Amino acid sequence: MNELRGLSGRLRNRPRGNLNVLSIAVVGLFALLTARLAYMQIVKGSSYSERSRDNHLVQTDVVPPRGLIYDRNGVQLVQNVPSYSAQIVPDQLPPESATPGADDPRYKIYQQLEQITGTPALAIQQQVKQQEDSGKSGQAITIANHLTQDQAQTLDEVTNNLPGVTLVIAPARNYTGGTDFSNILGYIGAQSQENAAQYAKLGYSLFEPVGVAGLEQVYQQDLRGTPGYTLDEQDAQGTLIQQVEDVAPKPGDSLKLAIDKGLQDYVAQILQQYMSYGSDNAFASETARTAAAVVMNPNDGQIYAMVSIPGYDDNIFNDPVKNGSEITSMLQDKQHSPLTDHAIAAAAPGSTFKMITAAAGLQNGTVTPHTSRYIPSTVLNIKGDDGKAYQLIDWEVHGTIDLYQAIAQSSDIYFYGVACGLPATDGIPGMKGLASDSDKAALILGQYARAFGLGSPTGVDLDNEASGNVPSPAQKLKTHDGEPWVYFDTCYMGIGQGDVAATPLQMARVTAAVANGGKLVTPHVVNQVVAPDGKVVRDITGDTTQIPISKSNLDVVKEGMHECVNGGACESASAPGVDMSGKTGTAEFNDEYQGGILTQHAWFTGFAPFENPQVVVTVYFDLGWGGARAAPAASKIAEYFFQNVKVNQ
Repeated sequence: MNELRGLSGRLRNRPRGNLNVLSIAVVGLFALLTARLAYMQIVKGSSYSERSRDNHLVQTDVVPPRGLIYDRNGVQLVQNVPSYSAQIVPDQLPPESATPGADDPRYKIYQQLEQITGTPALAIQQQVKQQEDSGKSGQAITIANHLTQDQAQTLDEVTNNLPGVTLVIAPARNYTGGTDFSNILGYIGAQSQENAAQYAKLGYSLFEPVGVAGLEQVYQQDLRGTPGYTLDEQDAQGTLIQQVEDVAPKPGDSLKLAIDKGLQDYVAQILQQYMSYGSDNAFASETARTAAAVVMNPNDGQIYAMVSIPGYDDNIFNDPVKNGSEITSMLQDKQHSPLTDHAIAAAAPGSTFKMITAAAGLQNGTVTPHTSRYIPSTVLNIKGDDGKAYQLIDWEVHGTIDLYQAIAQSSDIYFYGVACGLPATDGIPGMKGLASDSDKAALILGQYARAFGLGSPTGVDLDNEASGNVPSPAQKLKTHDGEPWVYFDTCYMGIGQGDVAATPLQMARVTAAVANGGKLVTPHVVNQVVAPDGKVVRDITGDTTQIPISKSNLDVVKEGMHECVNGGACESASAPGVDMSGKTGTAEFNDEYQGGILTQHAWFTGFAPFENPQVVVTVYFDLGWGGARAAPAASKIAEYFFQNVKVNQ
């Protein structure tokens, strides 16, 4: 206890000088801090406020790697490549000299950019001034697009010494499939004024490239992927202070096509070869200007090949400025229309339409497989149900034929009888037609044509597909200045002429429905959408509908088509080892490019084998005779298909 009391007494008696010194130091420190705060807030307040405003966060969108496109066997048809451009943000340039000239720091930058990019310094100066005058000096302007890799590398090396100048690397495409795939793949490009607002709603940045045509456009959302971004803190000069956030982009999904590249290339080669084939034939025309072919699975709508001639190089759209004259030339070429996919553009189908007329007559009960007609001449003079005299022409004398033989020999007079009806003449019995009145008969035939899918798009996964046309009395009044429908309009419709218009893809679909027993399939170019890790995101399968025609009636049409290739008018479509069935077509039209001369489209459409059909081949040339040009071309395509194409994958 005495020791504790002694310690307590010593503590109470300790000198207090150190505590006083500490108190004085604390008071002084607070006084200093107060003075510093006052200085910062009152004297330097506006300066620090300005500095705070100058430091800002900048979000930079990172475009994801675009999904790729492969054929059915995994052959890559596109590549992702970089596209380089030079940009300037006027606000980040050094101040313009009061006396512009050689010593102006801005103009020195422009001159250096001219040496690297080729864009004149005066042009750059004018662009910058226009941007500043418009009040958008904080926004980047592009002063050179599509730089070479050497130009980009040089610019990248000097951008640290060129304030306000940036090398921008954007995604582009290299299309390796060739012109055979041009209308299928399409191309990517800048957003248009018309669709920029729509893409903005979907979260696209203004400068993000998008699909402009073909599969690139149709599957844009799949191919795009998910954008990433970086969030950077920068000072007023655009110098990076720190990176706040970095979100990596996710690559887009890829497409696996139903198309076989080997077949696609071969079909293009055959079409080119047969553009002038058969021109020495008395019924053939000059060298064709355009051509198209469709090779399709009749049971599920897979398109194994779809070629349009002429095509174009998708890569020219990577640099529309450099290739502007070539693009303009293609746009102005109305005869060949290389930017048009002729496989989904409409023309008169001619006698290939007789498949529909025959099926309609059978289902309507106005004709049977054995309904016969004696055709002793190529000319038949009759009076129609409208009281007018008509001269009906056939391409050869057929004698007595039934429906099978009429399909096989492609008799026009017989099919006039099926569609519009024929009166008895010179002791030859008449034919009923689809109705007692030719106007009603046209409406009935039109209903069947639409049931086969004509008059509306097939739904194929491509853009700009034509609907074609199924004529009617009401439609003629509208499109022919009030001209009424007459008897011969129905007759002509029955052989696929007049205002009937169909695309090669539509006629392939009609052929498929005949071949498979009445199932109208939806064609598709893409088989699968595939994630970057290889997993299938979804399979592309088309809807199917059943046409209102019995299988037994379609079997009659099938048999007639089989006879057509085996000894009939389609014999030039026969191929070694291929049990082919088909129908030719030669459709007359007034050719505006030959001064209105009457000439012909050449068609063939068919399927193989006859039992258990596995493929449909449809070929079209804008000039030619079906049996002389389209049918032999189809024969080569069918032969190649069965020898080389793997369909079970």
